[in-house]
Amino acid sequence: MRFQSAIDVQRHTQKQLDRDADCTLPQLSTSLKLEALASKLYTHTAFADFQLEATASICSLSVGVFTPPANGIEVIGIADARMQKTYQVVCNYTTNDAECSCKLFNRKGIICRHIIWVYAGKQVETLPDKYIVMRWTKNSHKIPLYGLHGELMDDFDATYLRKLEMCKLWLEFYATISLLKNVPNNQITYLADTLKQFRVKLNPQAESMTKERDLQMLLGCNFSNEVRILPPHQAKNKGSGKRMISKKQQCIAKAEKPKTLCHNCKQMAHHDKRNYPNAFLLDANNKGSSDEDDVDDG
Repeated sequence: MRFQSAIDVQRHTQKQLDRDADCTLPQLSTSLKLEALASKLYTHTAFADFQLEATASICSLSVGVFTPPANGIEVIGIADARMQKTYQVVCNYTTNDAECSCKLFNRKGIICRHIIWVYAGKQVETLPDKYIVMRWTKNSHKIPLYGLHGELMDDFDATYLRKLEMCKLWLEFYATISLLKNVPNNQITYLADTLKQFRVKLNPQAESMTKERDLQMLLGCNFSNEVRILPPHQAKNKGSGKRMISKKQQCIAKAEKPKTLCHNCKQMAHHDKRNYPNAFLLDANNKGSSDEDDVDDG
């Protein structure tokens, strides 16, 4: 129950984040057109990282080294006052591609402040598709879904609605089955026949499913009449041998035995002369009496 509640909380939080991303827009901190575009494109969490880079591109960057363009490719050295380091941005004006030596996009999937600074200077108003990672966008759940065999499935919304309808169907099915305990047999037979007719109507060429056929479809192979797996040899593991009797059981078994006459103590007891419990006292007394006799003889 605790695991189910944790899943419900996670789903509720996910729905809240999706609603906020679809219905609200974050506040902009700069006048860059790329920031306004990113606020509509990225989720709030991903946009916070992009906004940090956009703000830093205005506050802490300046041109360090500039190389004249050749064959449509330009190398710009940008001095980062905060990091106290110069980074190189290679721009291709034919494709509007840019690559920075800081490699932030390769690590986080967000373009760095150096590329944003170059795009702002060149008045690039749209981000190339190369720098838009689908997992950070608001429409990441609407990408095409593919099945096990590579077939193209419906979009996320249609798939989700289909799963929801299937869940409702299973709930109705189990609720109906739970009510069949106290109904006549003819109604149970009528329900079974109705389901069978509906199944045959959906797939007229389907054979009658049995337990053996279900297992064959699950395992992907046919059953063989030849048995190749033999039972294992008997193994003596811990606890498989003779069980040790506890002290309490030993005392109970001893008390149930009939008493016999002991020739040492001359009483009816559970011992005899051979296993007399105070035999060492008897030996000591006998030894003491023999020593006294020797003294008297002396």
